Amino acid sequence: MGTWRFSSCPRCRCDMFLEKDEDGWYELCLQCSYRKELASIYELEKEPDQREKEKALTGGKPQRGC
Repeated sequence: MGTWRFSSCPRCRCDMFLEKDEDGWYELCLQCSYRKELASIYELEKEPDQREKEKALTGGKPQRGC
């Protein structure tokens, strides 16, 4: 069973359905069929470690983009 997110579709502002299948978590708008793949919790937990490694490599200075 999935979860509803009311008025959260970025395309049409209708309701989206949060669901999981064999490929992972996603949100699906039932009105316009917009689909957004969601990151897994494992990937989100890895991000702080990656930021710490980048910080250590740059000496704590933020990197500038072009």
